[in-house]
Amino acid sequence: MTLALAVLLAAAVGWCWGHSTARIRIIRIPSGPPAPFDDGVVAVALAGACCDMWWTSAGAEHTGPCLSRWATRVACCPECSVAPGAPCHQDGQPLAAAHDRRIQEAKETR
Repeated sequence: MTLALAVLLAAAVGWCWGHSTARIRIIRIPSGPPAPFDDGVVAVALAGACCDMWWTSAGAEHTGPCLSRWATRVACCPECSVAPGAPCHQDGQPLAAAHDRRIQEAKETR
């Protein structure tokens, strides 16, 4: 039994020293500033995230200005009678945020 373990260990060590795929290669760490982030998939996903809560809830929750932009994108506004995508308005002037009724409408259609 001991002889078999010794032979197995010797074969493994010999393979590690001799086989080209088992050789340890030294990785050079570049000096200087890191390269800019260019992973396309992650960059697109992050660009599509409108707020931290949206990102952590996989698109189910929104907060603050993000909630207003989301409601503007997906729901009609019953208060000022505009279609999805058009901003809410008051006295002919577009508002920075959606009306509360539009946000409620967007939540109900979810």
